Amino acid sequence: MEIDFQRWAVVAHKDDTGFGRMAADLRRVLGLGRQIVIPSERLEDRALDPSSDRLLRKDDPPERLEAALDGLDGIIFFERPDWHPRLLETARRRGVRTVCVPMWEWFSGGAPKWAFCDLFACPSRFAAGAVRRHGWTNTIVLPWALDLSRLPAREIAGPARFFVHNAGLVDADDRKGTRDTIAAFMRVKDPSLRLLVRLQKPAGLPPHDDRVEVRVGNLADPAELYATGDCALQPSKMEGIGFMVLEPVASGLPVVTLDYPPMSDFVAQPEMRVRKRWFRRRAFPTAWVPHAHLRLPRIGDLAARIAWCATHDLGPVARANRSWAENVFARERLRAEWTRALSALP
Repeated sequence: MEIDFQRWAVVAHKDDTGFGRMAADLRRVLGLGRQIVIPSERLEDRALDPSSDRLLRKDDPPERLEAALDGLDGIIFFERPDWHPRLLETARRRGVRTVCVPMWEWFSGGAPKWAFCDLFACPSRFAAGAVRRHGWTNTIVLPWALDLSRLPAREIAGPARFFVHNAGLVDADDRKGTRDTIAAFMRVKDPSLRLLVRLQKPAGLPPHDDRVEVRVGNLADPAELYATGDCALQPSKMEGIGFMVLEPVASGLPVVTLDYPPMSDFVAQPEMRVRKRWFRRRAFPTAWVPHAHLRLPRIGDLAARIAWCATHDLGPVARANRSWAENVFARERLRAEWTRALSALP
């Protein structure tokens, strides 16, 4: 199958949520010609481009769905098959290829509509394993189409004095390890160290001293999350793609994260990986996604990693991170890998 990305579309929100930014990455990196825009569930939609955007609501009639698919060779969508109740069935009938990028922790593999999905383009081996355990063998591991041009290129030298932790929303599971990060930082007694914790909304946090600064609110440009600090502390207990780990690594920041996939896929240095506790814990999605689980960091080991970063030159780590990202996420390489995978579709 010959691939003309101008005849492909991404199906997603056009907003400032994770899905909205993922759709923008795909369009820029692969050069997708269209977006089928599903109205945002949480934020205000960005303005539509009449030349390339087609609005599709979940309750739109079949003829509106047919019109959205006109002229397309394929669609790429995220996580779930029901962006429109008849999306996959209609695409199959019309010969439009369907490619899902699954988030493993939300993947409900028993949905009958998955039978109409041509390919699961998994962003990690861990995600591919979760999909295959449900019996879906039409999987491939593809690097995420990360747009490096929207991230800062950091240059770090010397030991870390200023640590950052980006929490997003602190939920009941504390998925990003925000409370663990603060607790571990407080065990490191060096008075010259600083920690900046960014939250989207206020949340209950452990006791801390004035070395820890907490900022609440959203940044106009998410890339600003990685523009400051000498080292990012992101000991996530569970991630889908893992942007809170991947993006600072790709920016050239040294990153401390949990020694468990997919987080550890992006951090090559053993000194930057935190040992996990021996048990796993049920996660919020477990009610409808039985395999969803959390792995918890060892607080003492996280504190030891922070202390190591504060006493060692992180320049080589930072340079290795950025070099790795420039290789893996080079736009020409990503387009070639996605083209090979999609060309193999029957």
